[in-house]
Amino acid sequence: MKGIPFSRQLYYVLIALLIPVVVAFSNFYIKKNSLNELKDQLAFIEQRALNQSSKQAQNIQVREHFRDADHYYLDKYIESLTFLEPEIESLNKMVTSKNFAGDDAIKKRLDFLTGTENRPIFHETKVESYAFFQETERTLQKPIQINSEDLKKLLSRIEGMKIGSYEPAPGRPQMIILDFRLDKQASLEGNEVFQLNLKLLTREYN
Repeated sequence: MKGIPFSRQLYYVLIALLIPVVVAFSNFYIKKNSLNELKDQLAFIEQRALNQSSKQAQNIQVREHFRDADHYYLDKYIESLTFLEPEIESLNKMVTSKNFAGDDAIKKRLDFLTGTENRPIFHETKVESYAFFQETERTLQKPIQINSEDLKKLLSRIEGMKIGSYEPAPGRPQMIILDFRLDKQASLEGNEVFQLNLKLLTREYN
């Protein structure tokens, strides 16, 4: 190293001594980052496993809860409902009165309310089968006329919960409202009337 100033020689020596330290530090930093990434991946996998386990447990509980649901629930407790009973009572008093003039419009209205035309009759629009359940989409054949009390009673039987004074019926299957449209109609004889269109999803478990 003749001809090289002593200060320059000292500089080269220092660099030579620092290179292993830098390499060691770099390796440590890389390993630390890799370890952190691995820890993050493990935490993500663990959380996903916990979520899947929780979801599976919940699905099992749902299946057990609805396993013994009444296959004829819709026929018994929903499609059999009669709505607008205050109006029916009022019309019955009118047609049975000795002063009734035989108004055809009143008779037709009474027939509409007491017959099957204003019953919530559903037809199946789509059926799909899965490993543990069958799923059916159902739509009202045509809109029905109801009042606010009728709506509470109907929803209590669909949702399976007490609404106002109305209790849910026994043996309810899993039911989900897919579409719900309620429109105010002109009232007759002071009775409030809404037109309801409804689409349901029902699940029956094996």
